[in-house]
Amino acid sequence: MSEGIITKGVGGTYTVRNKEGNLLSCMIRGKIRNKSKIPCIGDIVDYESSGDPDIPYVIVGIKPRKNYLVRPPIANVDYLFLSFAVKDPEPDLKLLDKMLIICAILKITPYIIFTKADLDRSEAERLHKIYSDAGYRCFISSLDNPASEKDIFKGIENSLIAFAGPSGVGKSTMCNAILNREDEEALEVGEVSERLKRGKHTTRHVELFRHDDSDNDITDTPGFTSLSLLELGIGYDEIVCGYPELIKASEGCKFDDCRHINEKNCNVLSLLKNGDIIDCGRYERYKEFYQETYDNRNNFSIKVIKWRD
Repeated sequence: MSEGIITKGVGGTYTVRNKEGNLLSCMIRGKIRNKSKIPCIGDIVDYESSGDPDIPYVIVGIKPRKNYLVRPPIANVDYLFLSFAVKDPEPDLKLLDKMLIICAILKITPYIIFTKADLDRSEAERLHKIYSDAGYRCFISSLDNPASEKDIFKGIENSLIAFAGPSGVGKSTMCNAILNREDEEALEVGEVSERLKRGKHTTRHVELFRHDDSDNDITDTPGFTSLSLLELGIGYDEIVCGYPELIKASEGCKFDDCRHINEKNCNVLSLLKNGDIIDCGRYERYKEFYQETYDNRNNFSIKVIKWRD
């Protein structure tokens, strides 16, 4: 029995890269298929010979995951590079903040890349300041000055990195540049729909590619425009995980269980009133997410997606 990582899965056939770097075609053993845990990209698996010349190997076991993302569907992520255009399409900051909440819960390190800065430099700098002040590592990228591979990969080695965000923001373009993929090897690059004002989907599946210079595994992922905190079963007490600036400010609150909404002696509200530390838009999104999840805390009609052990 040998060990490898799933790099691709299409139609029930999985590509596994073994420790020697070879790519192997594998099927799934029946007893694994019947279990609730379905193999996905990023899974570390045990495999053995199948005896079938067409698909010569079979996956016989899946190692415990350290995390699992539903959107994009990938396991064992170390870094999530959240890519959002400053314009064309307009940045969905609710979606960005939701992804930051999920990263905090799953202990994934998020990097934020604001793309298409050439379309609105002042907006790119404004968003960069907001999220940098909140405690996140951020980058600005444009056609004339793209975020450099050297900068965004600084200090990252032997990790699984996923690019995520809406369609049409430049994820595939960045991946192609980082991986030096051209012509038929290049990931398909999308455009923005004039009617819908959002990106058209071009990446249709998740696939891991090896970045030999840093020994990292990198993947582009299909773009998406919606993400439900309720369907993910995220509790109201977890919302603050995506707002490290509130966590820091809450050290000055009188009560340990302060919600930072209308409580007396709330340091967060005091700082907000004075315009210090906390961005008003970030705070309003925190309050909206908190209220939504609190109001539905006993709503058992919501079908919750299983995404954490």
